[in-house]
Amino acid sequence: MIKKVLILLVFFSLGVIVSAQKDTLLELSTNNLIHTFYNNNINTPNSPYIKKRNHNKTLLSLPFVDDFSQNYIYPNELLWEDMDAHVNSNFPIDPPTYGVATLDGLNSIGYPYNFSFPTAHGIADHLTSNAIDLSSIVDSVFLSFYYQPQGNGNKPETQDSLKLEFLRLSDSTWVRMWGIAGGPTQAFQKVMIPVDTSFQKSGFKFRFLNYATLSGNVDHWNIDYVYLNDNRNHADTALNDVSFITNHFNLLKGYTAMPWQHYLTDTIGHMNDVMNVTYKNNHNADYAIFYKYQVITNNGTGNIIETYPTSTSSKPAFAFSSFTEPQAVYKVSPFLNDFTFPSYFSAQTKVFQIKNYFDFDAGGGVVVDSLRRNDTVRSYQVFGSYYAYDDGSAEVGYGVQGVGAKLAHEFNIKKSDTLTAFQIYFNPIQNNLSNETFRLKVWSSLSPEVEVYSQSAALYTQLEYSNTNEFLNYNLDVPIYLPAGTYYFGWEKISAAFLNVGFDLNTNNKTKIHINTVGVWENGSFNGSLMLRPVFGTFSDPTVSINNPTLSDEDFIVFPNPAKQIIYFNKTGETKSNYTVELIDLSGRTITSSSTFFSNQLDIKNTSNGIYFIRFINLNNDRTIIKKVIISN
Repeated sequence: MIKKVLILLVFFSLGVIVSAQKDTLLELSTNNLIHTFYNNNINTPNSPYIKKRNHNKTLLSLPFVDDFSQNYIYPNELLWEDMDAHVNSNFPIDPPTYGVATLDGLNSIGYPYNFSFPTAHGIADHLTSNAIDLSSIVDSVFLSFYYQPQGNGNKPETQDSLKLEFLRLSDSTWVRMWGIAGGPTQAFQKVMIPVDTSFQKSGFKFRFLNYATLSGNVDHWNIDYVYLNDNRNHADTALNDVSFITNHFNLLKGYTAMPWQHYLTDTIGHMNDVMNVTYKNNHNADYAIFYKYQVITNNGTGNIIETYPTSTSSKPAFAFSSFTEPQAVYKVSPFLNDFTFPSYFSAQTKVFQIKNYFDFDAGGGVVVDSLRRNDTVRSYQVFGSYYAYDDGSAEVGYGVQGVGAKLAHEFNIKKSDTLTAFQIYFNPIQNNLSNETFRLKVWSSLSPEVEVYSQSAALYTQLEYSNTNEFLNYNLDVPIYLPAGTYYFGWEKISAAFLNVGFDLNTNNKTKIHINTVGVWENGSFNGSLMLRPVFGTFSDPTVSINNPTLSDEDFIVFPNPAKQIIYFNKTGETKSNYTVELIDLSGRTITSSSTFFSNQLDIKNTSNGIYFIRFINLNNDRTIIKKVIISN
């Protein structure tokens, strides 16, 4: 990873502008999801998620099993003594079971181990078991696990590695038992390591560790299904377990979220036909999978409003294979299901839990069969004020480079409404780009290019990092009314460097991403979704965009309001600056303009009745004041 970081740093420091440069994926410097979770729980007494790790716990007995399917950010403290690994379902690709432990270059609070030196390299994360009693072994002891380099994260280089060590109690030293050098992503591989008699003592421990670049969210390794037990042998490669492999499920057609009132325009048309649910059988025997899903109101604490199928339904899960069941959502033939979210809810914001679960007759008596927590997964369908394609988690950053480069995310808006803001998640990368600037834009067409909104030439927006893995609102200087239809929401760059917007690799909307770096619009190069969301809502007074400074020591008084033939304005405060004054309609068009240096009024005799904005722009410092006015001639 060292070479890659050096190249990236040189690239940014030189400010190189390459005319042929398209879009680029960028490594992250932190994991704000972990950092937010840590901050939200560290000061909570008796938090079930972050407990003080006690290294003097009661000895564990066999079997030791963890498939990391619990919904925690951190490893289970009953099994593991450290918090370095990140338990998640976003970074693995096709894991044996839902949830993995990811090792990278970040510490337990999601920050780099070494802020000071971008090329620092060494031991990063540890995943260390609690002490286990191996003093009364019946027969051969084996430790097995699955691993995958990179996945949806960053590729570990050949100088990076993943290692497994056993604690030798006789001299309290860690002994290397297995290791592998970094490389590109591949299918999960299973490893089986014998635990010989020299380690079969009371207090045995094992640990995984990785060598990585210590300055960023890079060099990823995914570990799944760690299983330690006796009465095993090298041929014991089957796990008597059938599991979900993801919790990323969506009931809407195309979107992961949309405004509730927009959904109500066509409750049937906005529903997915089916929800594709994948199960994996990790055993050498066939099983029948009995599956269902439920939809529960109030974020999973309310009423069950859907159970499908209503009767028992099953499919065969063949040995060592996966199968995908297209569980019907709104598909009347041949699945005969007609679920829609009930329209009697009047609230603007709704969150429904989607609970997928199954059961199977495992037979036999293998202890691992009792591990049933990966037989249920939960996801959430959000109806807020915005449209979204992403799942809320960024695995990488994404950007286009160059002054004047444009980026747009395509959305089909289902209801005429007022666009008030963009929600954008800019995630930190190796270099701090928080001073970079851009101009928010909306297009109704890219070929030919038709702008329906652009920040005034006197305005700009400054990139602001979210420190909580949350989206920030970038409010429009003037809200704009958009009739239902297809629009392209994005920006034009003012500065040259990349704008590292979050990029979700678990949802693929490549065809909805458009870039223009050399004067021609084209699709983005990578599978994924931009973490950019258009925000709609009932019309209200505008607020100024993030980092668009406004005047605090002076203001304008606008009168009369409603106005008929002339709008007058007086400036408060003692500053004698010259101002441009613009009258703007709801679509963002400038109807008329003037200057306070020559006049303190606007003639509106020939202006149609309606709601308008008056924007005052200070020509000395580009600061703005915006007032709403009603014209009623």
